[in-house]
Amino acid sequence: MRTRLVLSGKGIEYDLVQVDLSDKPAWLRELNPRNRVPVLDVDGQVLWESEALNDYLDETHPQPAMMPSDPVERARVRIVLRRFEDLTSAFYAARREEDGAAEALDAELQWLSSQIEDGGYLVGDTYTLAEPGVWPWITRLYRVGVDIGRYPAISAWCDRLAERPEYAAELSLLAA
Repeated sequence: MRTRLVLSGKGIEYDLVQVDLSDKPAWLRELNPRNRVPVLDVDGQVLWESEALNDYLDETHPQPAMMPSDPVERARVRIVLRRFEDLTSAFYAARREEDGAAEALDAELQWLSSQIEDGGYLVGDTYTLAEPGVWPWITRLYRVGVDIGRYPAISAWCDRLAERPEYAAELSLLAA
């Protein structure tokens, strides 16, 4: 979903191949030794990992820019994406119903909320690669009983993103 958001947001045409994640085809491991999606074939060069793919797409299709021109702001985007790994760890711990997982997830959501409060997006007042990097997981929080309405800044951020065509399209897929 992260890379689809970037592809669509930049207006890049692509061929989508659906993969059943509960029954991954053998060819996926041949393309990506980590046996994960997404995978992108660029003129015979196979690239994988959504964060790397999204950076590649922003570099090769610079308009609209999804990374700030300022090096400090670019570093802040990367910090949000790395810190987001803590949220995914807490999410999976909550799915496994581990002790303390709900508190850890709440702490990560509080941190995320504080980032949005500074300017409306995850890194200030500009849409960046942090948005498609984080948003897909926020849409999954209901799976662990989290109501994002408890986090007004995150809820408002989701509402803003839902106005973008690429996010509206993903939301329609989730509703189907």
